[in-house]
Amino acid sequence: MSVWQDLQGQDRVVAQLRRAIERDRVPHAYLFAGPPGAPMLDTALALAAALNCTVAPGEGCAECDACAKIASGIHPDVVTLVREGAAQIVPIESVRNQVIARIGMPPHEALVRVFVVEEATAMAPPAANALLKTLEEPPARTLFVLCTTAAEQLLPTIRSRCQRVRFGGGTGLAAGDPARADRIAALGTELAGDRHDPTLPARIAEGKGETAPILVAAANVLHARARTAATSEDLDSARKAAARAQTILGWHLAVTIHNANPQLAIDALIAQLAQLPPVGAVRS
Repeated sequence: MSVWQDLQGQDRVVAQLRRAIERDRVPHAYLFAGPPGAPMLDTALALAAALNCTVAPGEGCAECDACAKIASGIHPDVVTLVREGAAQIVPIESVRNQVIARIGMPPHEALVRVFVVEEATAMAPPAANALLKTLEEPPARTLFVLCTTAAEQLLPTIRSRCQRVRFGGGTGLAAGDPARADRIAALGTELAGDRHDPTLPARIAEGKGETAPILVAAANVLHARARTAATSEDLDSARKAAARAQTILGWHLAVTIHNANPQLAIDALIAQLAQLPPVGAVRS
């Protein structure tokens, strides 16, 4: 089993990354750019696993200790910077505490330490400038992967220091199929709601391979609600929407990396969401 095999619809991207590993031409920084729903974070974690796998270097076995830790988000040398707070930004504190504080030391376990930025345009200006200084003088055995749906909004100096990898839309399942795209969007919106029909897990699982893009669609809906609430200064609703989005994205990793049973995963996700405060109506 390879960590690359679940990245459906991204054959060109996977081939490009595998070729770079085979030729020992992996740069110090990648810029993963693509539309909403493209599996950029999943690909970044697959790349980290492939670089650090102890059983199948370059491929990632998905089963060794290194691959398992990376998939579970507990590897000490694979760090993901995510959006935080009501404003959904990557604050400078994250860059200072999770990046700058580590780069002066060699990796604990990994052959290559990997820093992933979930959405690079969400970095606050001080955070972007702090990261830029690191990109200008990258330490050895260190790789940065910046993911974004809006590459042109990044500082030109950051873009120029990264090798860009362009992603196609989503997993490729809905491309050219408006009916399927509508289904994914509708189920994602339903999952993002505060109340769920008991049939929802089964309906999501009906579409083979659609569970992951539905989870991404739901998270995107909630991120949009968080931004709207924050703009309206309804910080309580913004925090609740952001918390629900992060919970959903956690299960997205379980589905894409661990191949969790789709219906059981959605059942468990809904049970977890039921423990969180509802978002409710956002003030206009």
